[in-house]
Amino acid sequence: MGAPAVRELIGEGRLRLTALTAFELRLGADFPDRRPELTRLFRSRTLPLDTAAAWLAGEVALALRTSGQDIGMADCLQAGICLRHRLPLATRNVKHFARVAGLELHNPQTLAAG
Repeated sequence: MGAPAVRELIGEGRLRLTALTAFELRLGADFPDRRPELTRLFRSRTLPLDTAAAWLAGEVALALRTSGQDIGMADCLQAGICLRHRLPLATRNVKHFARVAGLELHNPQTLAAG
C-alpha cells in the first residue's frame, strides 16, 4: 500500500492489519529500521487468525483449489481474516484476490488518488 494512503488511513483510525501481515512485513529487508513504528501499529490494529477466520480460509482454499485457481495458503488466510470480520482487503494484487468469492477489495493506488 502506498505510504500516503497508509498514513491517511492510520490518521483516520481506519487501517486494520492481519497477523499474517505482521509475518510478511517481518520478512522484509527493511524491518530492523521500521521495527518501532511497525510494533506500535500492530499493537492496536491487528486482526488475529482465530478459528472462525481459519475455517473461512479453509473454505476459500478448497473452493479455489477445486476450480484450479489456487492463490496459496497465506493469501487464503488473509482472505479468511477479512471475510470473518466483514472488512475489505487493500491490495495491489486485486486480480489475484478477485478469485475469492465475497471478498471486497480496494486497490491502494485508488485509495491514494481518492
